[in-house]
Amino acid sequence: MNSKEFVNQNLDYWEEVFSNQEWGKYPPIELVRFVAKNFYRFSDRKSIKILELGSGPGPNLWYMAREGFCVYGIEGSQSACESAYGRLSVEGLQNNIGEIKAGDYFEKLDEFADNYFDAIIDVESLYCNPYERTKDIVLKSFTKLKSGGKMFSMTFANKEWLSEDEDIAYHAINSPEIRGYFRYTTREDIDTIYKNSLNKIDTIEMLELHTNNGKSRKEWLIELTKI
Repeated sequence: MNSKEFVNQNLDYWEEVFSNQEWGKYPPIELVRFVAKNFYRFSDRKSIKILELGSGPGPNLWYMAREGFCVYGIEGSQSACESAYGRLSVEGLQNNIGEIKAGDYFEKLDEFADNYFDAIIDVESLYCNPYERTKDIVLKSFTKLKSGGKMFSMTFANKEWLSEDEDIAYHAINSPEIRGYFRYTTREDIDTIYKNSLNKIDTIEMLELHTNNGKSRKEWLIELTKI
């Protein structure tokens, strides 16, 4: 499957998911910590522009808009974009919406000016993309960040908590438990996917959840700064 076919199939898949079921409504505490640490100190919060890759129906956009920031999203599902707009509008937060675009991350990033955003976030979204494409998305994201801008990524570190499927591509499987294509990230992968000539890695942390079946789910929490 070529890159364009993969993108189209992925967009169709997530449109089906978001148009047929309700999704989470609240942000993870790890994102709250990142935003608070880096941006709560600003008195003019509406001047802070934050873009989410894979914004879904908007739980993270809702949180950041409620805190006064100007929020943007790129999401593959048109239905999810409409849900996000609807939720923020119903709660009187429409003036904190910059724009929410439906489509492929890599293509839609080009529609924003370079050096535009103060932060770009990914909460378990980039894992839906192959290794090389994720590298390209991260690099392009940093062209859209201002100097000193921040990137935050939560991404899966292991696959042992899923079915014992063989990799179909580099560190990637098809998993019915996590809705299709799933790419996990090793510690070595972080240095090749996220680190580039435009940034520096600030912190790498691991969140680990142990379940009663003896398995554990691990997630990387990665913070970077544009230099």
